[in-house]
Amino acid sequence: MDSKAQPEKLPDTVAFQDEFTREFMVSPKEVKEGYYLFKSRTGGFTMWFPKDAKISNMFYEKHDKYFEALRCAGIREDENITYYIDMVYENRLRTEDIESDLFLLSADANYKGEYTKIEVDHSIIYFAKNENDISVNNKKNTDYKFFAYIKSKHSHQGVQFIYGVSCEDATRGCHIDVDKEEEKAKMLMKSIEFHD
Repeated sequence: MDSKAQPEKLPDTVAFQDEFTREFMVSPKEVKEGYYLFKSRTGGFTMWFPKDAKISNMFYEKHDKYFEALRCAGIREDENITYYIDMVYENRLRTEDIESDLFLLSADANYKGEYTKIEVDHSIIYFAKNENDISVNNKKNTDYKFFAYIKSKHSHQGVQFIYGVSCEDATRGCHIDVDKEEEKAKMLMKSIEFHD
């Protein structure tokens, strides 16, 4: 998409009204209700992207065609829920060392445990989840994390993917349907398609 496109002629969603995020969107047409098609700047992969999220240009990094890291976040105001997605894409031989990839992911997600292997058409998803207490001043809040290493079956491409969700305002509290959030995280992980 052209980031200079006139915002008033684009969908009234966070993803399209934010100039930086708009650069990653393939089209203003939804691929599924509430989601657009995102294309990485390396050209290495596409995925579904939530319409109410935006990509932080402060946490964006890219090196040639082999590395890209980004964070996007969104708020579901009506539910008092905030969420974020951290992704690191690599296209190099080191992605074949799954043990190392999972070790790094576990460190980032503060996790000690096993991963479940999920096979989809063109990739293998190594999935796990955990929760961390992020309460402040006796205001109970929990950060639920769903994370995976997604490895292409046909190339040296891989994506480290972390989806986290918690109450936006702990003083108001919120109800997080953990099963629903896990489903959402897995849907996003499965939507990742690698491109040569």
